[in-house]
Amino acid sequence: MIKLGIVSSKKYLRSKQSTEFFRYLDSKNISYKKLILEDKNYDNESKDNFNLIISIGGDGTALKAMKLGWSNSAPVLNLGTGRVGYLVKSFENINLQKVIKGDINNFKTRVPIIQNNQEGEPAFNEIVVIKNSPTRMLDIKIETYDQEVTLRADGVIISTSMGSTAYNYSAGGPIVHASIDSLIITPISPFTKFPRSIVLDKNSEIKITVLKNQDFSVQFDGIELQQCNKNKDLTFTYKLSANQLKVLEENNKPKLDHFLNQILR
Repeated sequence: MIKLGIVSSKKYLRSKQSTEFFRYLDSKNISYKKLILEDKNYDNESKDNFNLIISIGGDGTALKAMKLGWSNSAPVLNLGTGRVGYLVKSFENINLQKVIKGDINNFKTRVPIIQNNQEGEPAFNEIVVIKNSPTRMLDIKIETYDQEVTLRADGVIISTSMGSTAYNYSAGGPIVHASIDSLIITPISPFTKFPRSIVLDKNSEIKITVLKNQDFSVQFDGIELQQCNKNKDLTFTYKLSANQLKVLEENNKPKLDHFLNQILR
């Protein structure tokens, strides 16, 4: 029997679709564990081993479920109605009966970014290096393929193609088709002359060096993992992981139209 973990928040669990979903699971005698994001025991509860993760909510909930799926080496299904983006799928477009039975041939892959090869901390949308001081910009060096450029800006975004419609887009970066494995470098409010973005191939390794005595933080998918202010230069290395997370789609076509219809309406 499949061991099912369901990631959601209290507000989403009160929806009609969620109620009907759990009624379906109960009618089929399918065991599951609710992982409520607001619950203070969420971190401990999510340490169980699951072989399928389902999220109910928006894109933020989906990202948390994907991180849990990564740590469990388990496929993920994201259900809900996010306002912007295309991480979530509607309940109507998914054959839950097939999913629960383990018929997951329709799973497609998403490739996260890993910082300094620490595969316990994936970022599926983006990694952001950003200043903490409101008045001072960061002096940054960016190196890839043994070529180095300098940047003065509020920070820099390293995005996947899937994350190109998130912070990268808000910062003026390009929308990149989600089927293209790539890394996108986008500066945040640059002062020096710098291209709005650089799109690199999937084999690229990016070194970000922040010069000493600067106050900044490193964020993975909007979660701050490090605060830094050292009297020495700090270098971080980013690349696409060789490992992959399986995410269920109703088909293998990237949902670019969903995102564009959201932002153009």
